[in-house]
Amino acid sequence: MRRGTKVRQSGKEKVDYKNLTYKTPPSKVSGGSTCARLCPQGYEGIPVDKYALLVDFMNHTPDVIYFKDKRGRLVMVNQAHANGLGLKPQEVAGKTDFDFFPKNKAQKMFKDDMYVMRTGKPIIDKVERATRPDGVDNYVSTTKVPSYDDKGEITGLVGITRDITHRMQLVRLREEKDHVEKELRALQELNKSKSDFVSVVSHELRTPLTIIKEAIMLILDEIAGSLNNNQKELLIKAKDNVERLKNIIEELFDMSRIERGRLKLHYSLVNLNDLLKDLLGFFKRLAESKGINLEYHLPKTEVNLFLDTERINQVISNLINNAVKFTEAGGKIEVEIKVLEDKVRIGVTDTGIGIAKVDLSKVFNKFVQTSNGTAAQRKGLGLGLSIAKELVQRHGGEIWVESKMGIGSKFYFTLPRLFAMNVLGKDVRERINNLLDKGVSTYLINLLIINFKEFKRRIKVGPKKMLGDLKLIINLTFNEFSFSVKDKPQIVIEDYRRGEFSIIFPNAGGKKVAEVCELLKSKIKRYLIEKSGENVFMNLGIFSYPSKTPVSTTQQLLTNFYIKKIYIGSEMRRFRRVGYSMSIEMIFPQNKKESSHTIDISCGGVCFMSKVQLKTDAQVEIKLELSKRKKLICVKGRVAWVKNIEQFSVGNIGKYKIGLEFIDLKDEDRKTLSKFIKSISAPKS
Repeated sequence: MRRGTKVRQSGKEKVDYKNLTYKTPPSKVSGGSTCARLCPQGYEGIPVDKYALLVDFMNHTPDVIYFKDKRGRLVMVNQAHANGLGLKPQEVAGKTDFDFFPKNKAQKMFKDDMYVMRTGKPIIDKVERATRPDGVDNYVSTTKVPSYDDKGEITGLVGITRDITHRMQLVRLREEKDHVEKELRALQELNKSKSDFVSVVSHELRTPLTIIKEAIMLILDEIAGSLNNNQKELLIKAKDNVERLKNIIEELFDMSRIERGRLKLHYSLVNLNDLLKDLLGFFKRLAESKGINLEYHLPKTEVNLFLDTERINQVISNLINNAVKFTEAGGKIEVEIKVLEDKVRIGVTDTGIGIAKVDLSKVFNKFVQTSNGTAAQRKGLGLGLSIAKELVQRHGGEIWVESKMGIGSKFYFTLPRLFAMNVLGKDVRERINNLLDKGVSTYLINLLIINFKEFKRRIKVGPKKMLGDLKLIINLTFNEFSFSVKDKPQIVIEDYRRGEFSIIFPNAGGKKVAEVCELLKSKIKRYLIEKSGENVFMNLGIFSYPSKTPVSTTQQLLTNFYIKKIYIGSEMRRFRRVGYSMSIEMIFPQNKKESSHTIDISCGGVCFMSKVQLKTDAQVEIKLELSKRKKLICVKGRVAWVKNIEQFSVGNIGKYKIGLEFIDLKDEDRKTLSKFIKSISAPKS
C-alpha cells in the first residue's frame, strides 16, 4: 500500500515531499519484482521511485542532457536538448550528431565520445566556443562519462552540456579589470616617481637659483664696482630670466606637492576686500605699464572668509597676470567680488584676445597653453591655471572660464562662506587667527538660526531671552566635557540681531567635537520644542567642511582647520535645497530653448545639467514642471555659478552643472514652490 498523498497543481501531479511519495508510471509497477527494483527502500524505509526522479530531473533542468549508445546514437535526450534543436525528444532519438551539426563539429564531438567509451575515462567541464543550431554563438561546458551494464561493460555514455556564456563574460571582465588595475598601479607608480623626481629637482634648483639672483642684485647695486649702461641692461635681463625660472620651479614644486597629497592649507580668517586691495597697487602699475585700465568692484561690507591667504592670493594673481598678459594696450580689466547665498564669487574680466572655443575645455589641464597669442605670451609650462583649479577645489569652490575670440575672457571662481561672518570686529579676527597661526587642529562651530526675523515671531519666548538661553545651553554643554583651560571652547561671535553664535574649539579632536555637536543639537531641540508654539516645525542639521569625501580628484585635503555649521529653523541654508529630478525648459534670448533635468531645487534657485555653457550672470527664463502638483510655472533666473563636468558626462546628460538663482519671484510662485518642496521632502509613511 502506497503512503503519502499526490498533490495536483497546475494540472500536473506533484510530489508531496513531506511524505516522500512519488508517482510511478503504471508500466513500471505491473510486476512485483519490477516494483522492488525501481522502488527500493529510501529514507526511513519509504519507497523511492528512481525512474520518476530521473524523469523529473531530465524534464526540468535547463542543461542539455543526453544518453548515447556505443555507436554514438542518441538513445534519450531531455527537453532542453530537444528545444535547442527545435524538435521533440522522440524526434531526436536514434539520430547522431551528424544529423544536426556541421560535419567538422560533429566529428569533434564523435571523437570525444569514442575516447570516453574506449578508455572509460570521463571528460569533465570541457569549455568550447559553440554555435547553436539557431545560429547563436555561445560558450558551453561539456561533461561526458561512460555508462555501464550489469556486467561492468561500457554500453555508451551520459553527457551534460551547460551554456556558460555569462560565466565566460564575467571571467573576461574580471581579466580585463585585473589588467586595467595592473596598468593603473603601474601608472600610479610612474606618476609617483615623476612627482618625486620633480620635487627633488625643484628643491635642489631653488638654492643655487637664489644665490645667482642675490649675486646679480649685488652687482646691479654696484657693491662690487661701478657698471656701464650696457652691463646694467644685460644684468637686468639676467635677473628677469632668473625670476621667470624661479616661478617655473615654484609651479613644478606646487604641482608635485598637489599630486603627492603634500599640499597643506593654512587657514586664517580674512576680509577678502582687504586681500584684493593689498594686490591693487602692484597690478595697477603692471597694467598701466601696458596702457591697460584696471578696475576693482568690491562690496561695501566686509567679506570675511576662512581661507589660505597665500594660496588664494596665488589664484587671484595668476588670473590677473594672465589678463594683463593677453590684453593689448587700451584694453580694460575688471576684478569683482559678488556675495551669493552661500558662496562668494570672484571674477576677473578682460578685453583681451580671448580663447578659442576648441581650447576652452582644456585651459585648466596641466602643461596646456592655448594656441592664441604670440610665442612671448605663451612662455611658461602651462601649470598656472591647473594649480589655480586645484587650490580653488581644495577650498571647496569651483572655477570656470567664459571667452570669445577677439572679445575677451571672463574667469570666475567661488569660495564657501558663512552667513554672518561679514560682521566681525578686528579683535575677533585676530583672536581666531592667533589660534590658527599656532598650527594646532582647530574647529569652528557656527550655530545659525535661519530666517531669524520670521523665526523669532513663531517662538513663545522673546528673542533676547531665547538667545540668552541658547548661550547658557552652549556653556552648560561645554561643562559636561572635560576640557582643559587652554582647550576649552570659546564663543567668539554673539550676533543677537541675526541669531548666530560662532564657537572656536582650539586643539580639538574630530570625535570630541562631533560628540559636543550632537549633545548641543539634542539640548537645543528639547528647548525649542518646549518654547515653540503649535505647528512650529523645527529642523536642525549639521554641515561639515571639509567633507568626509575628498574635495579634490587627486588627494585628500590636508588642513588643520574645520568648520561645522549647525542650522536651526524651518528652512535650511535660508532656502531648503532638496535633491530632485524633474523636467525643465530654458528659454534664452531670440526664443532659443533647451530642455534639461534638475539636480536639486529650493525656493531661491535651482541646480541643473546643461549641454551648453551659460554665461555667468546671464538671465534666462525657466519653465518648471511641478509633476506632483500638476502645475507649470515660469520664473526668471540668473546664472550664479558654472561647473564643467565634461570629463564625467555620459551620453546626452550634459557637460555643465549650472547654479541658477531666481529673480523677481512672484509671491504666488514662491508659495507654490514652497508647498512643492515640502511635498517632495516629506518623509514617506
